[in-house]
Amino acid sequence: MKRKTGALGSARIITLAAVAGVAFGPGFAAAQSLSADQMIEGLARKPKANTRSLVIGKPAPATPSMDAEDRDFLRSLPARGLKVEAKAKLDEIVAEKDLPKINLEIHFAYDSARIDEDSIPDLVKLGTALNHPALVQSRVVLNGHTDAAGGDAYNLDLSEERAAAVRDYLIDHFPIDGHRLIAIGYGEERLKNPHHPDADENRRVEVINLGAY
Repeated sequence: MKRKTGALGSARIITLAAVAGVAFGPGFAAAQSLSADQMIEGLARKPKANTRSLVIGKPAPATPSMDAEDRDFLRSLPARGLKVEAKAKLDEIVAEKDLPKINLEIHFAYDSARIDEDSIPDLVKLGTALNHPALVQSRVVLNGHTDAAGGDAYNLDLSEERAAAVRDYLIDHFPIDGHRLIAIGYGEERLKNPHHPDADENRRVEVINLGAY
């Protein structure tokens, strides 16, 4: 079954969001072209303090550290085919540790997981960043997302195929151990812009830095 969409271009773009120990800040949440150095800076920085419960006169509580059980769970994740329960636990850990994001647009052939040539430079910069000494020991997750055009099951498969395509490119073109990269599909489950389900910004891949493996 082919993906149904009103415009050819709307099914060809996803955003690559890199999630690490700390965020660049709100300004970096939007899709943009980043240098390899900017990717390294975003992926290698330390988690920010949690200030949501800040009381005047008291220091802000630190972001919770990773306990042994969570660390073992992250190290045990398979490279493909993560189950629903495992994805839910991973989401919980990512949210609890307040892991940050950088965003890149990645273009694919229409209704396909084939990466367009115009997106190769961004993947080259990402591969370079992941081989930097500050990141070379890190395991990362590639979370694929689609917009709401098309069926749920189709979008789930397409999102994982596109995440896997990014994973395969990085493994094929850089000295990156395949165990470091985990491809997961979410389909349309987690829309970035739920008020506009078919918006371009909903088509993205999140890259999450899980730390040393």
